[in-house]
Amino acid sequence: MKKRLLALILGAVMTAGVLAGCGGSTGGSSSVGGNAAAGSTAAETGAAAATGAAAAAGEMVEGGDFVKGVSTEAPGFDPFTTQTADARSIFFNIYEGLMGTETDGSFKPMLAENCEVSDDLQTYTFTLRQGVKFHNGNEMTMDDVLYSVEKAIASSITGYNEIDAYYAGGKAYTPVYKTEKDEEGNDKQVFDKVDVADSEDAPADDVTLVIHLNTPDSGFPAVVTNPIVPKDAEDLATNPIGTGPFVMSEFVEQDYTLLTKNEDYWGEPAHLDSVTLKYYENTAELATNYIAGAIDGFNSNSNGGKEIEGTEYVENTRHSNSVQLLALNNDFEPFKDVRVRQAVAYAVDADDIIDKVGYGHGTKSGTPVIPGLEKYWNAELADAYNVNVDKAKELLKEAGQENLTFTVRVPSNYQVHMDTAQVIVNQLKKAGITMEIEAVDWNTWLKEVYTERKYEATIVSVDGNTAFPTSFLSRYVSDAGNNFVNFNSEEFDKVYGEAILCADDAEQVQLFMDAQKILSDECASVFIQDIDSIIINSPAFGGFKSYPLYVDDYSALYSVQ
Repeated sequence: MKKRLLALILGAVMTAGVLAGCGGSTGGSSSVGGNAAAGSTAAETGAAAATGAAAAAGEMVEGGDFVKGVSTEAPGFDPFTTQTADARSIFFNIYEGLMGTETDGSFKPMLAENCEVSDDLQTYTFTLRQGVKFHNGNEMTMDDVLYSVEKAIASSITGYNEIDAYYAGGKAYTPVYKTEKDEEGNDKQVFDKVDVADSEDAPADDVTLVIHLNTPDSGFPAVVTNPIVPKDAEDLATNPIGTGPFVMSEFVEQDYTLLTKNEDYWGEPAHLDSVTLKYYENTAELATNYIAGAIDGFNSNSNGGKEIEGTEYVENTRHSNSVQLLALNNDFEPFKDVRVRQAVAYAVDADDIIDKVGYGHGTKSGTPVIPGLEKYWNAELADAYNVNVDKAKELLKEAGQENLTFTVRVPSNYQVHMDTAQVIVNQLKKAGITMEIEAVDWNTWLKEVYTERKYEATIVSVDGNTAFPTSFLSRYVSDAGNNFVNFNSEEFDKVYGEAILCADDAEQVQLFMDAQKILSDECASVFIQDIDSIIINSPAFGGFKSYPLYVDDYSALYSVQ
């Protein structure tokens, strides 16, 4: 079968110019603030600008310890069971997959030293990188890779259900599924086991892995960014073992996580000796502790340096690469009616939220796909529900919901979402809608809102675990396990299904655009914005990098003097 080599950047297959035209917000812009250099800015955008701004404070030196203040603790460190954005931001430094993500959203070989894909986009061949060691000192082997692939399939990691069979070491591995009943009595396919058999089609060596898909998928390189772990790893939730540039050395619940430099890293080693993630109950404490010198950096509210005036700092701006939404539980009786959901959307003013909460920092989205994925983002939908209070009232009257009242449950540790809720309360009043705010802690939100779906509405930002539209759209498939808004649309399921099967790039892009249009027309929820994330760091550190994912790359940071 004819194959072509995937170069270090898969631009032709994936996203030629994923971030083109997004400017400084997505690529990242930087300025130096505080007493010493207030008002000065870097002319460039992107990682180079961040580096340039930091470099103004001195020259790069190896070593040093960076303490970052955070307001959300990862619920665990097992990448197969924990999929929160904050957890994945840490995983980025501990774990690695066969492929990795570049700063421009393209993909590069990581634990695979190269990859080939067939012309029909259904067969991917990976050659494992040699000499890679896990944090426990053991060298990575094909057995670890096979174990990790099976674990990803069994854990229903997005995209691994596309694997028809995989081959290595003279054997064929075939996932087997069984039929079970869901809570409503409907049939569903559940992973059962992997059948293993000798195969003449399998590579005989122990470094070549061939994966055959049941459908064409140009986005499969994004799927295999999922971590490779040791086959004998136990309790990854508290003892994560990966191959990344940092090792998790200590974890004290509700206190801190200590990452230390991986001295046996196969690639370019980290510059810093350690990174400590220090936990605080809310975002307001972060600025206070930065001023006090207890931390070296934090993710600021959109007002950025205003909250730390009088101190020296480097301010890096990027998209959060997640979409803030007023999530409407489509199983809540009033929201079962699309007209009611549309009425809420017409009453919400995204521009007003960006101005009042984000001080003008943010990009209207209109869809679950982040604007940074410019090739796939349906930008026309950002204005699909421009404010129209009269239209909102008209729709509510048609639906018999002129006195609509509902409760929004908001995670209290995210001040930006709490502030957004306050603004939306006043916006909805103009249409005669009453929204009551219930603040809940993060663990309660994860359990009751996200997992158990015990809510009427919520405000949160939802990211994707890979830089490909499936990561942002798949949760809206009717029977998706993470479809926490309970959206149900046969038309969306059909178009999305066609999109992920399509082998033609232009046709696939259009299908993803069409899928977003359906989500907008049926108003699955109110997709507000991609919030600008402002990262405040001490001038004693440089090397900030921005990705089209919700991640922090600590391996790029360095001390300056």
